[in-house]
Amino acid sequence: MNEIKTILVTTDFSDTSNKAFPIARGLAEKYDARIVLAFVEEDRLPPLVLEYTDIGIEEIVKRQHQRASSQLLRIGKEQFGSLDVETKAISGIPHLEIVQIAEEVQADLIVMATHGRGFISHAILGSTTERVVRRAPCPVLVVRDAVQQKEG
Repeated sequence: MNEIKTILVTTDFSDTSNKAFPIARGLAEKYDARIVLAFVEEDRLPPLVLEYTDIGIEEIVKRQHQRASSQLLRIGKEQFGSLDVETKAISGIPHLEIVQIAEEVQADLIVMATHGRGFISHAILGSTTERVVRRAPCPVLVVRDAVQQKEG
C-alpha cells in the first residue's frame, strides 16, 4: 500500500461502529492522515412513518440530516480530537454511497466495523461491509466486535 493520506471511517451511530474509531485514529496519527467521517442514512422511510405523521417527508429527511450532522461533529471532536476531520451525512443506499464517498475524497483506506449478523440474516440481506469490500476503490479495514469474535 502506498502512503495513507485520507482515511474514510463509517458509522451508523451504533456501539459496534464505534469500535472502528480508535483504530482509525491510531492510523491517522501514525500516517498524519485526514479523517473523513461518514454516515449514510438509508433513503427509504418505513411506511408507518409516512402514514402516521403530519410532517412531510422533506421535513423528516431534513431533521434526520440535521441530527446526523450534529452527531458526526460531536463524534469527530470526541473521537479524533485535533486531527483533520471532515464529516459527511448523506442519504442513499449505504454501500453504494460509501464507495462513492471513498472515490470522491480519494480515500487511501476505508475503516468500518461489522455487525456480524447471523447466517440467515447475512444470507438473505447480505452485508453492507461485504458489499463495500467488493466495490471499494481502496483497501478496507474491517473491525469486528470482540464479543462477535468469541461467538462466531
